[in-house]
Amino acid sequence: MASSITQARAGTLYLILAGDEAVVKKSGDLLEALSSARRHVGPTGRAAQVKALVNMVMNINTAGLAEGLGLGDALGLDLAMLREVFSQTGANSRVLETDGADMQARDHDCYFSSAHAAKDSGIAVDLAKEAGVKVPVAEATLAQYRRMIEKGLGELDKSGVAELTFKGRGKA
Repeated sequence: MASSITQARAGTLYLILAGDEAVVKKSGDLLEALSSARRHVGPTGRAAQVKALVNMVMNINTAGLAEGLGLGDALGLDLAMLREVFSQTGANSRVLETDGADMQARDHDCYFSSAHAAKDSGIAVDLAKEAGVKVPVAEATLAQYRRMIEKGLGELDKSGVAELTFKGRGKA
């Protein structure tokens, strides 16, 4: 699945499915009850790869947003205004919607921990190495989430990466 706790509770998950398509179709009623959308991505193992890439991009977006807001804060910009500008431009993302205000308010209640972000980023980086593809942005993001763990911040939500980029934050 590529969704949050809130979506799981509401039965509106986005399910990434792999395996025998006939089995997936047979399970349609159950899968429909659990989700609002589903996508069959291929044979067994493909869903794990797709999920790793979803989380890799999400983690990159989260770290990038934290840097943008952290720099905006250091420049003395109004962060509510900056988030609104981001939302209307190429800086927009689902992460802006779910984590932007939390980064500003330092509200890092855990929906997807930074430790999980590090684990999943590591899986994606390993997949890239196996495929012979360079992913320097994903590697930098992995380093940020590993740094959070080293500072004792691994159980914060992934939005807690802002603690590493806002001036005066990040003290374990």
